[in-house]
Amino acid sequence: MKIIGIEIIPVRLPLTEPFVISYGTFPDVESALVRIETDSGHTGWGEATPDPHVTGETFGGVVETLKVIAPALLGRDPHDRTAAMRAVDARCGGAPTAKAALDIALHDVLGRITGLPVWALLGGRARDHLTISRVVSMKAPDAMAADAMRHVAAGFRTVKLKVGDFNNPRQDVQRVAAVREALGPETRIKIDVNQGWRTSGVAIAAARAMAAYEPEYIEQPVDWRDLEGLADVRRACGLPIMADEALHDARDALRAVQLRACDLINIKLMKSGGLLGALALNAIAETAGIVCQVGTMVESSIASAAGLHLALALDNVHTVEMGGPLMLAEDIGPLRNHYNRDRVTVPSGPGLGFEPDEAVIARFAGQRTWIRA
Repeated sequence: MKIIGIEIIPVRLPLTEPFVISYGTFPDVESALVRIETDSGHTGWGEATPDPHVTGETFGGVVETLKVIAPALLGRDPHDRTAAMRAVDARCGGAPTAKAALDIALHDVLGRITGLPVWALLGGRARDHLTISRVVSMKAPDAMAADAMRHVAAGFRTVKLKVGDFNNPRQDVQRVAAVREALGPETRIKIDVNQGWRTSGVAIAAARAMAAYEPEYIEQPVDWRDLEGLADVRRACGLPIMADEALHDARDALRAVQLRACDLINIKLMKSGGLLGALALNAIAETAGIVCQVGTMVESSIASAAGLHLALALDNVHTVEMGGPLMLAEDIGPLRNHYNRDRVTVPSGPGLGFEPDEAVIARFAGQRTWIRA
């Protein structure tokens, strides 16, 4: 059995409303879809959803990178996932988001070949279901409070607040205060700064001011390059610290462990190069006693399902934020139907568990590229 073709499909999917975080506003989701074909007639789907502020990859760059690295899979047996991804790595250094699409597609097609869901390929199921939180875009304090109340009314018990105003961190504190006042003490609140406070000094002051509102943690308060600064914030602010943009792969995780830079790690397939890289990162974290979250770049059902399969398989994953399908006005898969309040069930079929909607893909697709043996 071997891979005989790979299709690359760039798509732009509309969001229900613009997504606002500290470094930008995103009106839609730009993804490069990948479809793998085998000589047995099995297919597998993957997705690359880039964010240049996180991995340095752009939408157009990911599409072009895939044209360079995808041919490394031609003629390979999908059962040999590790060897296949090493061949991909040999074509190009870096580019974790582009590589994630191929890694996800390999797992999907192997699941379809074997009749197993992806979580089974990753070692088995650690739990029966997953609970997620909803993200609140960075807005004025009252608007964020209203959005948070809407999510809680829909059945979500945890909300994640996007903040990160370097020039006015006091308003970030006001944002958190407004949400806490609106929701009361029962709802869990998480804070995501997306590097917005930049320096440890600003971050420590802002985090200390937020402590009274009892957030579960502060995520990535400083610039991604400043792991030492992240460690300083962790020591000084009195709140748990989650690393996101600062950690991509197992090497980054090892350095964070050595510096004692964080209490939690946000694993994202688009940072780790896919599921295999995520497993390696989690192994470092778990050995060091650091719990993990599986997060999202606001991906469609394809990459979101892959993240959910990962979270289902890893006992060390304590929180999940795979809410991309809930933020899309139109999706290319059925995952939205698997959410019930703040619970989500993982599709049960082979591979990722579903067939993407080709009619929706066709409506939002750009120029397609086929790579054949």
